[in-house]
Amino acid sequence: MSQADAGRGDANRLLKGWKAIGAHFGRDETTVRRWATGMGLPVHRVPGRQRAPVYAYATELDAWLKGRRDLGPDGDLVSAAGTLQPDRETGPVPKDAAAPHIPDPKPVPGHARPALTGLGIAAGLTVVLVVIAFGLLRSGPAATPQEVAYQPRGGAEALYLDGLYNLETRTADGLTRAIGLFTQAVREDPDYAQAHVGLADAYNLVSQYTVVPPGEVYPKARAAAERAIALDPGNSGAHAALAFNTYYWQENFPGAVRLFEQAIALDPGNAQAHHWYALVAMQDRRFDIALREITEAQRLDPKAPSVLANKGLILFHAGRVDEALAILRPLAVTNPSLRSAAAYLATIYLTTGRDEEFIREFRRSAMLSGSAEDLVIADAAEAGFDSGQRQGMLTAMLATQQELYAAGRLPAFRLALTAAMLGDQQLAFDYLGQSVQRREPEIKGIRLEPALADLHADARFNVLIAEAGLSPENSPAEDTAKQ
Repeated sequence: MSQADAGRGDANRLLKGWKAIGAHFGRDETTVRRWATGMGLPVHRVPGRQRAPVYAYATELDAWLKGRRDLGPDGDLVSAAGTLQPDRETGPVPKDAAAPHIPDPKPVPGHARPALTGLGIAAGLTVVLVVIAFGLLRSGPAATPQEVAYQPRGGAEALYLDGLYNLETRTADGLTRAIGLFTQAVREDPDYAQAHVGLADAYNLVSQYTVVPPGEVYPKARAAAERAIALDPGNSGAHAALAFNTYYWQENFPGAVRLFEQAIALDPGNAQAHHWYALVAMQDRRFDIALREITEAQRLDPKAPSVLANKGLILFHAGRVDEALAILRPLAVTNPSLRSAAAYLATIYLTTGRDEEFIREFRRSAMLSGSAEDLVIADAAEAGFDSGQRQGMLTAMLATQQELYAAGRLPAFRLALTAAMLGDQQLAFDYLGQSVQRREPEIKGIRLEPALADLHADARFNVLIAEAGLSPENSPAEDTAKQ
């Protein structure tokens, strides 16, 4: 029994290929393909691969079956009593066989930390959540020459697929396990390019969820992406991972754009590349590109909540608030554990003056992230609002943020946003300057945040933009006029 096979049990059994998925239901391949295409059967594809094989997890399939009480004669799957029926071609449902289990990898140093930063509270949630939202997406058909023919050795592929499953959880524990699994896959087969891509994606994201400093993980992400490209020059996922790293670590927007466009040229069906490109374009207020790319990502991966959430975020920053709310409100109800939906709603409510709704969603986001800092800020916001409405809320929040900042528990960028909303432009510029000097990831949102709109006319603002590696073109007013 391989490492990947040990101890999984039936609960999270991995099924590889249409045949195995069909056998799980006692159906033929044609039937389960039809269910996946038109009825939402939860199957996955390896990102960035042409004619990529599908895989699925037994727990997800069983949950789908439990919820499909509406299947009728065309499906020929569920009786009036809701029991599984034999297939005319394949006979009774077979008993499930044992399959691989996720091993317990060595954890990443440090403990989980909040991944969400707020707009000084909430609007700043946008900035880091944009990074978090780059959780690994299921892609459609892709084009990577090596992976069409390459057969991973040993248990590398099973380890890799388990790594994808954990990476998609977008939790600190999930990322820790994903790094361990991808590392094991690389050790099992050092020539397996796709395992290096998975490792690059995990390292690109891990600094958002743990106390590991970006300087410790971004270089590892870059090395893994470059190794994948050396093994497979046509690997779309590797180019997308390198593009992410080029923007968020090297602060090189033009270079990132070139790499994203190269990734998409290699594989137009790579939903992840379109998604990541959309978010980077949004950060630079290039909303035409951002909306085009997020729409394509949604077309390629219509079931991904993260894509839908970020479409709402992009619409909001493009000035289409009602459309953003029409997406995010129901998404928060149907996906109550999706932090980005709560955080983006908090951002919108704070910006539009719906303070009580902001406090509710900000607190919910803080609870979902496990952020002790944001929970303290939420308490201060509520107490301040009760005593002094919006002004009292913002004043109380800034005081609490300053205490957390002095203790090294909050980025300067968040304090700049709160100061700007209070009308203290000098204090806002002071904190923005500190954010640039510290190379805080949040500074990438300097041109995006509505709280900073009144600072754009000041010459100091363009200096900060240049230092942050962003283009000075298109003020918010100019962008709005173009809509």
